[in-house]
Amino acid sequence: MDVQNRVIPNAEQMAGFMQPGPDGPIYMVNLLKFRARAEYPDGRQTDLTGEQAYAIYTEGVRKLL
Repeated sequence: MDVQNRVIPNAEQMAGFMQPGPDGPIYMVNLLKFRARAEYPDGRQTDLTGEQAYAIYTEGVRKLL
């Protein structure tokens, strides 16, 4: 099995990701760990948990994909 870790895949890798693998579909597992409180690089204050902040991020990414 060929396992590749890509942070920013190129167009060819994304096209390949959308195709079935030789033995069937490809599955991806994200193991996530959240902070008790979200922290932002710009230092802004928030009452969001890390999980809540990630949910907001996820919704924005979903619209792009």
